[in-house]
Amino acid sequence: MRFAFSLLSSAALVATLALTACNAPQDHNAASLPASPTSSSTTSAAPVASASAGMNTPLTAAQVKVRMTLQGAPTVSADGQSIVVNVDLSNDGAVALESTGSHPVNLGAHSVDAAGKIVLYDFARAALPSAIAANDHAVVSLKISAENSLGYSVQISPVQEGVTWFDSLGVSPLTVGPFKTCAEAVQGKVCDAEGKALVINE
Repeated sequence: MRFAFSLLSSAALVATLALTACNAPQDHNAASLPASPTSSSTTSAAPVASASAGMNTPLTAAQVKVRMTLQGAPTVSADGQSIVVNVDLSNDGAVALESTGSHPVNLGAHSVDAAGKIVLYDFARAALPSAIAANDHAVVSLKISAENSLGYSVQISPVQEGVTWFDSLGVSPLTVGPFKTCAEAVQGKVCDAEGKALVINE
């Protein structure tokens, strides 16, 4: 009777162990599953086009090739204080020209005497209306002081701020004028070299 009880106990123990083994996690099956993404995984994003950062490096003579032509005759403000010169700026160089960035390109002016000597250096500035790509052009409107221009011509040239004027890079400046006070006109009227009054800029 004791022997039979022993056999029954052993059988119960074996059944319990077998049941425990069936309920245990099957590690070999888990290892065969693909790894799930984690927060440390990275994906490659498509490149995003960024806006131009403007002019930030000095231009060289090899990059710069500019032509300037007068767009119509200069005009004068109604109060006679400013002369407006419209310049068609053609960019035949290798890089776009912009009035943004740490070294922007603008249009500037000096007054010069009959011999071409600079009388008043750097007295006007005008930003480009937008970036001028290579082989493109734009009209830039430059407003200059009549007081600083009367009796002189005005020499116009692009300038890269903090770097140099374009004439030092081989670009020929555009010269307009000379301008003078009209002899018989009312005060404030400005005339060209032939004595013809400039049209008032409305």
